[in-house]
Amino acid sequence: MSVLQVPAVPRKQSATFYYSNHSILSNPLYMRSIKTTAIFLLFAAVFTACKKEPGEHPDPETPKPKMENLELGLGNAGIGVTGEDFHFEADLLAVEKLDKVEVKLIQKPGETYSKSWKHEILWTQYKGLKNTNVHKHFKIPADAAEGKYDLVTTVYDENGSKLEVKRDFEIYSRANLPVRPMFTGIYVHRNWTPFYDSHTDKEQYPVLRLKRGDTLQTQVNVSFVKGDGKLYVLLIKKPANYNPKTIEEVDLSKAIVYDVFDHKSETNVYDFSNSVFDFNTFMPVRFIPDLIIGAERDNNTAGGSLINGARAWQTGDYKLVIIYKNTTANKTIYKSVPFGIDY
Repeated sequence: MSVLQVPAVPRKQSATFYYSNHSILSNPLYMRSIKTTAIFLLFAAVFTACKKEPGEHPDPETPKPKMENLELGLGNAGIGVTGEDFHFEADLLAVEKLDKVEVKLIQKPGETYSKSWKHEILWTQYKGLKNTNVHKHFKIPADAAEGKYDLVTTVYDENGSKLEVKRDFEIYSRANLPVRPMFTGIYVHRNWTPFYDSHTDKEQYPVLRLKRGDTLQTQVNVSFVKGDGKLYVLLIKKPANYNPKTIEEVDLSKAIVYDVFDHKSETNVYDFSNSVFDFNTFMPVRFIPDLIIGAERDNNTAGGSLINGARAWQTGDYKLVIIYKNTTANKTIYKSVPFGIDY
């Protein structure tokens, strides 16, 4: 900080001016003006010296809490159904301690709705925690207006900062749900123990290798389907350089069939799976199949096909290829899970 220095007049010198036979320095109004000007210049110099110059770094922002792995709805689809359960999950990390978590459903500008509607939820039970997993289930109000929304999640920290995350969100009645096939669960087991879980593992694929005699099991869930559809689950050798992504591209001479299953004439949008359970009788209708590494036949229909020739078991890298096509809506989804076999 710099200070303006006003030069002093040498004592032995005088600077006297006369106007109408009177000294101007003897005029009290003039001397008061001189003092006022000096004070103003001193203040201006101090202010100029203290303010930040262009290019200087601004004061740092208060650190904000963090949010990871936000999941909205079944399979992270971002779809809620009026009057039905909704799934919310996220991992939170505070700077100091968490204060509260707020969720708002806000109608988007420019969209058309049957009425003005919004919804707010406040969770205070996480106050005082450094980090936590928020896993909540709550109902979308039955009177919610259908349409597209912003779902805004705000995490408040005890240090006074907050983090705001906005995601697209849709609300439908059960009757108006769109046909929008998506994998909402892929669960691979080796000898009845978890091997790969699409929900928790995501893109972290198995590093353990299957061995001869191991039993492979895979459950596939596909949501938001209707009408007719078909599922293929295939084992394909990576060196075969065969990468089918549609039902039409499936060549069973190049793939081992783990499972093939379909649905027909479903009148309502629902969740399809190769594992079927009757919730009225609480009895399984269809179990997921077993496939033994080294089996003579695969699980194709009509007793399966011999596993020989180009498809014969061997040590190497494989991939589990999952293809579902909704033939009614002409929509296809695909997923590949790489793994290895020591044969």
